[in-house]
Amino acid sequence: MLIPLSVLAQQSQDSLLDMRLKKSETIEPAERTKKSVAFQERDLKFGWDLSNLLIGAISPKRTGLDFSVDYTLKENLYGIGEFGQNYYEEASSMLNYISKGKYFRVGIDYDLRKDNKDLSRDMFYIGARYGFSVFDQTLENYQITSGFWPSVLVENIQFANQAHWIEALSGFKVEILKNIYLGLGFRVKLLLFQTGDPNAKPAPFIPGYGKNSGTLVVGFNYNVYYNLPMNYTKKSSNRAK
Repeated sequence: MLIPLSVLAQQSQDSLLDMRLKKSETIEPAERTKKSVAFQERDLKFGWDLSNLLIGAISPKRTGLDFSVDYTLKENLYGIGEFGQNYYEEASSMLNYISKGKYFRVGIDYDLRKDNKDLSRDMFYIGARYGFSVFDQTLENYQITSGFWPSVLVENIQFANQAHWIEALSGFKVEILKNIYLGLGFRVKLLLFQTGDPNAKPAPFIPGYGKNSGTLVVGFNYNVYYNLPMNYTKKSSNRAK
């Protein structure tokens, strides 16, 4: 009778000891949530195309103001809006020709050079544009001559026009000072169609497009940009399993 009681007492002591040990065990807290910070690059660039100023300094018959805005859509991809106003004048013994109006271009640029390890914002890009122009053509002092009738001088003839075209382009943008960039680009343009007076011949000059030669037009742009950084950090959390 004594032996079973001693066995039961020993088992009771062992159970009590196990309970105390379990209570005294340090419970490891759940691993804290790890937060990682992901760098997201967002740029907003305002550009001024100086090419028309350079051309105007050489040939005063062509002037204009040309601006652009581009924004980072996703990594290496940028949405572009370009707009401006151009003026072109050409004089001869027979007439004075004037073309003036506004234009708009929208499109995208893709940066070929940038990778995730490169923190530089310099760009080497290719892009595409759709262009649209609303402009007026004016013929001043237009002289009509004939072998049978006296010459007739028409002082002012004006035509309202619209033109649509597409462009493929390539270029680069380089930071020269903090958030100040210089850019050079080359463009190949194809006129899609032109609307206006059906009796008027196609416009010799289209604002935003250039001289209309009836084939592909090659042009360039020389820009200065101000970059407004719009970076933000996106926090993500991962719980340990």
